Amino acid sequence: MCLKTTPNKQITLPDETASQMEVAGCSDVEIDRAAIILTPDLVRTADAVRDKLIALGIFEKDIADACAWARRPKEE
Repeated sequence: MCLKTTPNKQITLPDETASQMEVAGCSDVEIDRAAIILTPDLVRTADAVRDKLIALGIFEKDIADACAWARRPKEE
């Protein structure tokens, strides 16, 4: 499999590689020695949200409790 690099430093992924990517759009790029690591922004954003919730002391049970409260029948 060959990765094409243009004179403008743009890369083109082979179809076999691109078709395995779950999310289209922007990705975070890291270089680890000779490896190029692409992480979809969506994954990084979800991790940031989880980290923020944990830092605020909000856990999965708190979210479930809030959803149950919001879905409760209205009192008349």
